[in-house]
Amino acid sequence: MAGCGKFIWEKQSSMLLEVKELHTYYGQSHILQGISLKVDEGEIVALLGPNGMGKTTTLRSVMALTPAKSGHVLFKGEDITRLHPFEIARKGIGYVPEDRGIFKSLTVIQNLRIPHLNKGRRENWERDLEKVYALFPILKERSQQMAGSLSGGEQQMLTTARGMIAGDHLILLDEPTEGLAPNIVQDLIDSLQAIKKQNFTILLVEQSVNTALEIADRCYILEKGRIKAQGTIDEIRKNPEILHQYLGVPDEK
Repeated sequence: MAGCGKFIWEKQSSMLLEVKELHTYYGQSHILQGISLKVDEGEIVALLGPNGMGKTTTLRSVMALTPAKSGHVLFKGEDITRLHPFEIARKGIGYVPEDRGIFKSLTVIQNLRIPHLNKGRRENWERDLEKVYALFPILKERSQQMAGSLSGGEQQMLTTARGMIAGDHLILLDEPTEGLAPNIVQDLIDSLQAIKKQNFTILLVEQSVNTALEIADRCYILEKGRIKAQGTIDEIRKNPEILHQYLGVPDEK
């Protein structure tokens, strides 16, 4: 490992998601300029970098919400690049957007039921519900409450739980701690670590470097639509040049 070049990650395990040379545009703006990354089963992988660098677009391109112009997205070895978003969701990928995207005029339990019905199946509903209630017991208490009346932290729990139901294996989380009080952030961190223990894999966009470094196994650092560095959390922590140049962490001098 040297300088700000890409780190070599030597761990061998089962790859769940692979993004290969992805190029995505908004109009004439070339947002993703050849993004490549891998996520293995059971990992929490963070996408880090300043705002406007392509982190959210990466998640949206995986889900085909902002379709890539070129490149490939592989899920469990299958090329899903040209599928529709609902087809990708049915493959077992849950997407939790930054704006949470809950249906405020529906109850908590109705919000949780939507992704289950979207899968095109009705079995295992009680199992899925029991799983999310175990992680977020407040949602069980609020099950008949309108989602729009929940606090910000409770809404984030709801949308994360909905992502769990939608994604049998992989959850894409966009800025889950944005706007939350510090004590709620810690609760959410604990919940994400518990979700991982239930054999979920998470690809996380997070603006808070400290939060990402606390919960992720590896991270990719984006700048202007390109991967500038990658590595395990320990590698990132031990590289002050990376921390300072790309993540804005002050030099310790």
